[in-house]
Amino acid sequence: MTTKKLYIIGLFGAVSFFFLMPASAFARDWKLWYRYPAREWEEALPVGNGRIGGMVFGGIDRERISLNEESIWSGTPVPKEATNVHQLVIKKQRELYFAGKPHEAKKVNTSNVEISPDFDVRKEKIEGTSRSRHIYKPLADLYLHFGSTRELPSDYYRDLDLDRAVATVKYNSAGINYTREVFCSHPDQVMVVRVTADKPGQISFNTKMTRRIDVKADMYRYDAELGAKVESITRPPDPVIRVISPGRFSFSGQADPDGVEFTAHFQVIAQGGNVKRIPEGFEVEDADSAVLYVTAATDYNHENPDDIACSHMDSVSRKSFDELLQRHVEDHQSLFRRVDIDLGTSRNAEMPTDKRVLAHQLGIKDCRVPEDMERDPDLYALYFQYGRYLMIACSRPGTMPPALQGIWNDSLLPPWFGGHTSDINVEMNYWPVETCNLSECHRALLDFVEGFSDAASKSADISYGCRGMVVNGMTIWGPKTAASNWQDFGGWLSQHFWEHYAFTGDEEYLAEHAYPFMKENALFYLDFMVKDPRNGWLLTGPAYSPENQFLYPDGSRGHSDMGVTMSLAIIRDLFENTIKAGEILGVDPGLRSQMKAALDDLAPYQIGIFGQLQEWLFDYDEVYPGHRHMSHLFGVAPGYSITPRTTTELAEAAKKSLIRRLDNNGGWTGWSRAWALNLAARLKDGELARQQLQLQLERTTFYNLFDSHPRKGGNTICFQIEGNFGSIAGMAEMFLQSHEDYIELMPAHPSAWKKGYVKGLRARGGFEVDIAWDDGKLTEAVIKSLNGKDCRVRYGDKIIKLKTEPGKNYKFNESLKLI
Repeated sequence: MTTKKLYIIGLFGAVSFFFLMPASAFARDWKLWYRYPAREWEEALPVGNGRIGGMVFGGIDRERISLNEESIWSGTPVPKEATNVHQLVIKKQRELYFAGKPHEAKKVNTSNVEISPDFDVRKEKIEGTSRSRHIYKPLADLYLHFGSTRELPSDYYRDLDLDRAVATVKYNSAGINYTREVFCSHPDQVMVVRVTADKPGQISFNTKMTRRIDVKADMYRYDAELGAKVESITRPPDPVIRVISPGRFSFSGQADPDGVEFTAHFQVIAQGGNVKRIPEGFEVEDADSAVLYVTAATDYNHENPDDIACSHMDSVSRKSFDELLQRHVEDHQSLFRRVDIDLGTSRNAEMPTDKRVLAHQLGIKDCRVPEDMERDPDLYALYFQYGRYLMIACSRPGTMPPALQGIWNDSLLPPWFGGHTSDINVEMNYWPVETCNLSECHRALLDFVEGFSDAASKSADISYGCRGMVVNGMTIWGPKTAASNWQDFGGWLSQHFWEHYAFTGDEEYLAEHAYPFMKENALFYLDFMVKDPRNGWLLTGPAYSPENQFLYPDGSRGHSDMGVTMSLAIIRDLFENTIKAGEILGVDPGLRSQMKAALDDLAPYQIGIFGQLQEWLFDYDEVYPGHRHMSHLFGVAPGYSITPRTTTELAEAAKKSLIRRLDNNGGWTGWSRAWALNLAARLKDGELARQQLQLQLERTTFYNLFDSHPRKGGNTICFQIEGNFGSIAGMAEMFLQSHEDYIELMPAHPSAWKKGYVKGLRARGGFEVDIAWDDGKLTEAVIKSLNGKDCRVRYGDKIIKLKTEPGKNYKFNESLKLI
């Protein structure tokens, strides 16, 4: 199946000491910890190396580790057929929309559109697209059966050390202290499990790997997938287990009868005692300690995955546990320790993580505590660093971009197939990478979608009759379809290419990767846009505003229209960024002139009857005023065509739209709440931003700090990772913004965050920024110039200009005076 290649803390009084400190000085204890094992998958603790993932339950009698490999998906790629008849559909639909006949426009499709005799119908299957259903599947469950303890266990403790990326389980039984450690190494591409005791000869267990065979155990997660979708899930082929040596076997299988094939290698090495074979696993008896290794590979990317998994296992077998752990920790900390944060602490910080989350969920308050005092500020800091941890664990250069659940899933039918959803989820996953100093992780997305270009260009040509490229959605094999009413995925992705350049200043990357991708998407829009005969504005469409609906005057529902606000905002963002890129590179002056002219004629943002920013060109009534998507506010965030200082009226309208959404119970999913948080921060409203963060912890967060999404009408929930990533992006925006022509310090700072600091955030232009505050006011800032570019720095109403040299640090006081 190898047809696709991956592309490649201390006291605040000592805050000045911590600025720009080396990684070796990092001393903060970042841990999620608990006093009982996980009862459900959503309480287990995640480990990962970008490709292999595991969820560690921490059981006493039985340990379960849910295993994943990012490329185990069902379905083979079946190219989507494109036809130029779709061009006729678009033309006819536009005529009817402009004539005020939307109901007739909705009925036009490729099967009923009028085709003139002289029209040369063209049909072509677009290689690189796939119309198949692809579902993310688990690799296996690894079980360690220890059996019942002789005495009631005591002193149980499990944690996830974010700084070391190690999950640990500890407990005492019959006077013996037992410890388990689990990590996934990126340098060595292996999952490692070590089991130890503080007395010799006390380690005995048997271990097996098994696979799910049905979805019945997962029904609590489902809603839309009930019925036919559940019945459509076929039992995967039984795995083939092959013993390689006394302590090693391979575990081979297939995602589905027509899915990706995989092989995992499993090895156990015991110090002391004995290891013997049992069916589908091994038994360890009376050992002093034992180490288990798991490697995995698939035929998605390798002709012979068994050879790859075997090679990785051979390599790790030649290294000691201590060497593997050291290599793993050093690699992880090179990314994780770039950023530090302190929002203050309270006694809550001494409690287990689940109790802290529960306190938020129950709204526990003490009337003796002032209203403006944060009850558990350190939980927000932990949540922030947890989001960065998850990014490191599931997105590395050369891997796939994380899907709806990152790389973690234990179900044969994960919610929404566990796919890469293109109208917010894929994009939000990467909102924090640049600001949170994890720029390398961005390359997983950028390199992957750059490979869509050929298929996307053919889709643009055949389906739309346009130059450039169009991406409507994605699977692991490439674009999902050749035509749809969501044409803006490629335009949105273009922002990610530009942002990667804007933060790094890498002109070689801009020239060779970012600009070509942006240019091709800009060319598509230049050809696809049409003038509205009623007013001469340039519009795009028919298109939909993701997943929302509106009411026509007759009370019927509409889904698509011309001149959707989000589409226009994406075009503004794309054209302005592409113009800048062309100017930097000194190329394509004619194209830049075309885009500038198009921007002048582009339909303006519209303000509606409630003073809100309209979601559509016309001020339709909304079916769901509290809809989860905030699509029409793209120009505020993640775009930047609307800001409180440069477009004040539009910013006020955007805020009214946001408040209207929230007043109607919007933000009810984790990722929707995260979007509201980003919008509030960009609108410079720190109190509203903090409120959204607080609600995120109260309503849509699991005890393991995973983001949640309501299901079954709000009666159950499932995990979606983009809420984690979107929320920490919003927190970063509260501390630091650089999307306008300056670096702004504390632009959306809430009054409850009295004293603290954040260090290591990144700003556009190639700058690393540390900020400290006391009594809610800036006390000190340090800006490190990475590229030697000049910049402007803003705090409140004060702006200064700063000339910089590469690698030099610039320290400011509360008045932005150099010190």
